[in-house]
Amino acid sequence: MNVTLLQRLVPPRVRYFLKPYVRRVLRNRLVILFQPTFRCNYRCSYCPVVTKFDYTTVFPRKSEKTAEDWLTVLEKLPPALIYISGGEPMLYGPLPDIINNLPAKHQILAMVSNASMPMKVYDRIRKPPHLNLSFHREFISEDEFIGKVKELQRRFHLAVNIVATAENLPVIEQVAAMMKDHNITLHVDPLVDTDCTYTAQQENLLAKYTYADRKYTIDFDDYSVKHCSAGRNYIHLMPGGEVYTCAGGCSYLHSPLFKDVVLGADVSMYAMGNIFDPGFRLNSKDITCELPCKDACDRDSVIIKVIAPAPPKLPLATS
Repeated sequence: MNVTLLQRLVPPRVRYFLKPYVRRVLRNRLVILFQPTFRCNYRCSYCPVVTKFDYTTVFPRKSEKTAEDWLTVLEKLPPALIYISGGEPMLYGPLPDIINNLPAKHQILAMVSNASMPMKVYDRIRKPPHLNLSFHREFISEDEFIGKVKELQRRFHLAVNIVATAENLPVIEQVAAMMKDHNITLHVDPLVDTDCTYTAQQENLLAKYTYADRKYTIDFDDYSVKHCSAGRNYIHLMPGGEVYTCAGGCSYLHSPLFKDVVLGADVSMYAMGNIFDPGFRLNSKDITCELPCKDACDRDSVIIKVIAPAPPKLPLATS
């Protein structure tokens, strides 16, 4: 299956409709969420990776590996579909070399970028993957962003993402119309934040632009017991080779933003070791997880089976 070709041929709405069912077909295909760097040249107010909590404090630039390192270790893995994220991944200089020389058994699902790098940086990529371009209105005007997207369209198949923040919601319809005028696919991502709840009016607005692969809200009270294939056919790969079962598990281990969600749970199972260690192995069986599955990339890429409902909430103590 040529993923890049399918992305070009299948209409966006069909792709988004089918995405939740892909794992039923590719049950054992390895999917890698690859973050070669957490550095970013933007500081978006709502970002849980750079601004609200800076992941470079956990995975600093000095830990980043070379292209040769990554190509060697990727050759040892089974065939995988790779999604490249960050930070801003194009700040990691060797990335084009990894993409251009990726072992033939692997395919790149897509790469996210804020489109801020000079075209000469993107032009170093000889095998253009699908681009998911993030529109961050705090840092770039609409006209500037559209201009850069049109430049990138000459070489890349792409779509534009925007996060449904309180600041973006009032202009979502305007942004959608602008993208449609320029024949650009727009994908709206709900904001994943423990403090974010949408009103009924906002949900009605989001319903026009949020496809079947995205929920309006994340259920941070979902403590049902789940069997999950994360760690077996899906991994989260970090700048220094650290491997986690999933993006959510990495957040639960390291980010103080979700300490109230973890509630003292044992989160050690999410850390799988380092892919550069000679003894590293993927999990041979599903994990049992009781924490909310908060990341869309996780839910897209794993097989989850609920095996026990969440325990009832205890009543508040009264004096």
